[in-house]
Amino acid sequence: MARNPNASRTSYSGYFLAFEPARTEKVAERLHNPGEASESFSAMDWKFERREVALLSLEPGEFTIGALVLMDRMHGSGGTGTLKMRMWSPVIIEDPIKPGEIADEFPAVDRLCTAERFKRIPSIEWPLVLEAIKRVRPALAKRIDALVAMREKQRHLAGNDKKIRRLTEQRDAIGLALDIASLNRKAILRKADLSHIDAASSALELLDAEPLQEQDLIRQDQRVFKGLLKLDDFKAARFEGTGDREVRVYVYDKKPLETVLGIDLLIFLADFKSYLLLQYKCMEPKSDDHGKTWSYLVDPQLSKQIKAMDTAMNAIRLLPMPASTSMRDWRLSEETFYFKFCETTSPDARDDALVAGITLGHSHLKRFLELPEAIGANGGKRIGYSNCPRYLNNTQFVDLAREGWIGCDQRGYALISAVIKAGQADGRRAMYAVIKGSGAKTAADRRKRIQ
Repeated sequence: MARNPNASRTSYSGYFLAFEPARTEKVAERLHNPGEASESFSAMDWKFERREVALLSLEPGEFTIGALVLMDRMHGSGGTGTLKMRMWSPVIIEDPIKPGEIADEFPAVDRLCTAERFKRIPSIEWPLVLEAIKRVRPALAKRIDALVAMREKQRHLAGNDKKIRRLTEQRDAIGLALDIASLNRKAILRKADLSHIDAASSALELLDAEPLQEQDLIRQDQRVFKGLLKLDDFKAARFEGTGDREVRVYVYDKKPLETVLGIDLLIFLADFKSYLLLQYKCMEPKSDDHGKTWSYLVDPQLSKQIKAMDTAMNAIRLLPMPASTSMRDWRLSEETFYFKFCETTSPDARDDALVAGITLGHSHLKRFLELPEAIGANGGKRIGYSNCPRYLNNTQFVDLAREGWIGCDQRGYALISAVIKAGQADGRRAMYAVIKGSGAKTAADRRKRIQ
């Protein structure tokens, strides 16, 4: 059996897949709701494209075509050493196509493959079978065309120039805010249209976001970010979820991204009336005694930022505590300033994923940089996976923010504002996110009834 060549756009062809009976039932259920499923494939030596199209047989032993899906490579293998693929955006064929309906164009029995035995449909045959499916199920023709077009669409912010890095940071900041609000980050980020990256002045222009036009809400958010948010310099968008959950995002878009040195995300958690500031830094691949890994070389700019945060945190600690007795004011830490050291863009990064990296509060980062582990082999100080094993990953940071366990109240806003303005003077640009509702479980949600 020949291995899959690196198909070009003009010669691409997909697969006709079947699964074991028990697995088939589960895949079919998940494709109907929530609309995606995952599967492990043992053919690790095959050269899969980042996104594939597959025809699925969902009736064991029948060789019928019951759905068309997109398949994306997933991170990791779940410890099995196999390749995991995510199947999504299904076009379900409620009346599955029997082999005899399109036998002239598609010998289904000969083309069927499994997770253990992969073979592509011949490239010359692929467009013929798609046209045959549309001919016998004409009501699905537009959806099938849209599915095939999505495979062709540019999906990754691939590249390593300054503009791509800033767009990646902005996109990640939006994704973090969506996660904190428990909105459907995956669905929102997958809809990004990267065909006009060259003209885009912010990540919001790439997303299918509802422009924020309600003046009362805008004025309300200007009061939240008093002194920092001037709407003539920003694009604004709103992302809504179930209940009262929503995220409102403001992105500065007047200065070319190629000239911006980094992105700062200031979050206001409306439910807890607290603020968080996350500053982005780009790690680089670096070889050391442990092999090639990601790390960030501490520069004078980072040292300057840490000193500014020291000044702000010392002043915040001197402020009188609020008289409120609400449990919503409880914090594990009033650490307000966080850094996210990001892996630079990977061509295989999922289009709906957050950027992997190291997130640390400024006080823990400062303590780490005082340790001998921070000293690099060639002098200078570095932070990376090989020397800083304790940090917050994306999930941990989101969970702490979602539950209101980190951040400071309005007492410290003036000091946060000063840190942001100092960053802007040094060439950084700020984004602002108002998060209303979080999906965090209440006491009633968690209550266990005694039977």
